[in-house]
Amino acid sequence: MKNITITVIYEAQALNRDEKLGGNILSIKKLTRGKETLSFIGKPALRHYLFSALQRAYPSDWCPAPVTGQGEVVQFDILQADILTYAELDAFGYMYTIGEQASITRRAPVGITKALSFSPYQGDMAFYANHDLVNRGIKNGLSVTPNPYNKEEHCSFYKASFTIDTQILGQDVWIVSGVSFQNGTLTLTLSGGNKKSITKEITPVKEREDTEGCYECLNGEGEKVGEIRVQKLSSGKWEVTFLLEPDIKQKRIEQLLETIKNGLYAQSSNELNTLIPIFLVASGVKVPSPVFHSYLVLGSDEDREGSDFQVSGLLDGLSNSWVEGPVFVFESKRVRWDRREKEEASKKWNARLKAEWNDFKKELFSFGDTREGEAES
Repeated sequence: MKNITITVIYEAQALNRDEKLGGNILSIKKLTRGKETLSFIGKPALRHYLFSALQRAYPSDWCPAPVTGQGEVVQFDILQADILTYAELDAFGYMYTIGEQASITRRAPVGITKALSFSPYQGDMAFYANHDLVNRGIKNGLSVTPNPYNKEEHCSFYKASFTIDTQILGQDVWIVSGVSFQNGTLTLTLSGGNKKSITKEITPVKEREDTEGCYECLNGEGEKVGEIRVQKLSSGKWEVTFLLEPDIKQKRIEQLLETIKNGLYAQSSNELNTLIPIFLVASGVKVPSPVFHSYLVLGSDEDREGSDFQVSGLLDGLSNSWVEGPVFVFESKRVRWDRREKEEASKKWNARLKAEWNDFKKELFSFGDTREGEAES
């Protein structure tokens, strides 16, 4: 299965907010490029919006993973969850602190960039107040006054990219100090500093008779969701590898693709945001890098053809040698691929370009599952 990159263009406003200015001014997140100030939607917000949409679309498959608190730090509780049982941990990674000098960390297979505006922020600001609640209070005889506030506002097109490292997704490796198996329960001992140790119990688990050190992990219905392989190292510690079932892995990837393509569920400052792609390019890639992100340029109002905005630079992305396998391009009536570039790409890469989304996904998945130590089919 190929790694995947997707670059999208949104039209959005009422972005996720930054710190307040002067106590009653809600600011937006901004960056400076040259002499321009650009607004952006941060990666943590996009991650939150993506997971919120996955929860709504696939509630039985994308349940929120449990969390725990250590002091003032809130983190995912991997003693109660892992990548086999919670897709959130599989897709977005985690860090779990065992002691002062020990932790288990997993890099997120789903990479997300900022969503950066194409047009500069011009200082727009709007005035708001809670008039409705104040009027209700006055009618009830309360002595209340409005609480006015200002919000920085920016309406623009935004570009964001997502990558899926299909070799990491569905696979996790821990180094633990002890492993034991008894009565359908696999117990892992995790050691921290100062002789501190904690245990994780995984159940129900079934030992495979044909493979030493391999255990099948089952769900509540007794269905296999993955395998756990253990190997003792020369240091005396144990390497524990979690491997998700290939069909569940493909299902998670397809759900991620569908959600990114169809749009995210996003609210900020209690206002619905429109993170629905109006332009999208997706591709299989050798390296899980957002290869199209830096190339894509959206024409200005002066460059428009009729009512259409034109996207250029995609031709440069297609020439990047990391791009492998199928490519899918979605154009809306408002934002289209530059006509001359599209014609040239059709001549040069016609076999690679897929007109239908389902054909694109089918070819992506036809490369089979890739796991560490196994050759790609």
